Amino acid sequence: MAKEKIVRCKVSKTLNGRKYESVRYIPLDVFNLWKLLMTAKHGFQVESDCTSLWFDIDGDPNVKYVDSNYEPVIRLRLWVYSEEAGMFREITRYFPASEYARIKPNFLAHYDTYFKSSQFPPRIEETRGVWLKRVD
Repeated sequence: MAKEKIVRCKVSKTLNGRKYESVRYIPLDVFNLWKLLMTAKHGFQVESDCTSLWFDIDGDPNVKYVDSNYEPVIRLRLWVYSEEAGMFREITRYFPASEYARIKPNFLAHYDTYFKSSQFPPRIEETRGVWLKRVD
C-alpha cells in the first residue's frame, strides 16, 4: 500500500463578482512552492492547511473507506515525453474523487500539445485512494 504526505487546503478566487472555491491535495514537499505560485502568479487565496497521509486503495478491492475520517482522493500520474530532454517526465496530482470527472479534462488540457504533437503519446495512470483526516 503506497502512502504520501499530503496537504489538504482550500483555494478560492473571485471572478466577475463570483467566488469560486475548491479543495486541493498537494504533496507536502512542494506545498510552499505551489502555494507561492498559486497566490503570486494566479491570484488564488490558499487557506485551511492540514497535513496528513494519502493511501492508495487500488491494491485491495475489499477495502471500503466510508468512515467520515477519510476523504476519497484520486492520484493522477501523467508521463509526457520531453523532446528537449529526450525522455519522459512524470507529473503527479491529487484530486477530490467527487470533483475528479470535472477537473480531469481541465487538468489534461494543460498538456494538450503533448497529446497532439509528441512522437510518444502521454501515459495516464489513475489510482483511487483516501486522505486520512487528522483529529487534533
